[in-house]
Amino acid sequence: MKENMEKHRLKKQHLAVIIVFTIGTVIRLFFTPFSTGSDIPQFLNFANTMARHGFCFYMYATGEQWVEEQWSYPWPYVYSPFWVTLLYILKLIANGTVKTSYTNSLHIVKVSTSWIIAVKSVLVISDVIVALIIYKLSQRISYTALYYLNPVTIYNSSIYGMFDNVALMLLLISLYYFRKRKQLSMMFSGLAVTLKQTILLASLPLLLKTWILTKGSKTKLIKYASLFLLPFVVITGPFLLFCPESWTNIVKCLTMPATIYYTEPICYSFNGVSSLATYIHKVFGVETMYVLKILFMVFAAASIVMLYRSAFLLKRNVETWVLCYCLYLVFPTFYWRVNYQYFVPVVGLGCLALGKVKVGILRTLILVTIIYPSLWFFMFPATFWFHAHMFEPNIILIRWLSKISLNIYCDHILYIIYSLGLTVIYFLTLVLIMVKTKELKIA
Repeated sequence: MKENMEKHRLKKQHLAVIIVFTIGTVIRLFFTPFSTGSDIPQFLNFANTMARHGFCFYMYATGEQWVEEQWSYPWPYVYSPFWVTLLYILKLIANGTVKTSYTNSLHIVKVSTSWIIAVKSVLVISDVIVALIIYKLSQRISYTALYYLNPVTIYNSSIYGMFDNVALMLLLISLYYFRKRKQLSMMFSGLAVTLKQTILLASLPLLLKTWILTKGSKTKLIKYASLFLLPFVVITGPFLLFCPESWTNIVKCLTMPATIYYTEPICYSFNGVSSLATYIHKVFGVETMYVLKILFMVFAAASIVMLYRSAFLLKRNVETWVLCYCLYLVFPTFYWRVNYQYFVPVVGLGCLALGKVKVGILRTLILVTIIYPSLWFFMFPATFWFHAHMFEPNIILIRWLSKISLNIYCDHILYIIYSLGLTVIYFLTLVLIMVKTKELKIA
């Protein structure tokens, strides 16, 4: 009897897995060729520059020569060589075209579908792998569905097109191997940070836990730290070796995200404090730049405090997944500039944390941190990305999507209220994890 019940349960579970992955994949494949954000045409520009200049790419990556390089926008390349190398490989496989023109002083950028599909194929595959790892580690299809059917992850991989989920995938592979193959785990963690600096805080609990497990062995600590840094050295090394004069520009590009400015457009700014400061400056003309600078210092201080707290919790055998989530949460809570793609790791790591946190109120807050960002998808006129950069927009799809969107204008004050609520929820979640340590029952 029990054996039959177990078989029936497994059948239901397998069916649920098939349904979740089928729906999530079909949605992604359906959206992929008909939309793109502004970064994807710029990605092709980066790949073209890489093709022209090779390892001297960074000599042209600051955006100062964007006209000469025929870029669509003056946006600099602010990442390590990892992503542009992948883009160059994609260009060799798929190529593509970008057309930039001006109509009545309006800047128009169009990109070919072949390039959109090439880039998004990497993103969609990464989403599939992330969902599989979440299911493998948690053994809960509900947590997997929270990631794979979440509008945040669908939007970023198959509508707009940003690669934060690729960095998340590498970090989750690191978490998957952490217990049995720490050397491999450290390399994947370092690879994740090499791809996207924003994942750094989330990767640090792995290093801290390794330090604790080495029981003070400096030799082992140096070994694992070296493995963590190895991907960055290997990937960046050729750019320095064959074009040493680009060193200054590499440092300049990697540190550019720390440059503070008002966070416009308001609808694409998700730190409540900086969004409000920007809104006040724009509407009332009040100088509020000092607020953003203070917020940056608060972010730095909060990161240090949470690192110290994480080391303490790791010694109490708190699950590493929870602290990866917690430390990453510091970033979208306090950093002065928060983009929508930064919530992808919140969703992925939050789904894993749910499986380990047993306190009801904290579980509820974590669930809210996962679901709340998805509300923005229905506020913002996402149909914009289905025609802005497309040579042949799918009008039928645009009309259908506009029916499920509130289509709120970008500078509307509702976006301020939304981002303030988001920041408050994230802050409360962090405070509860820090303050209620003794009451927490984390497996």
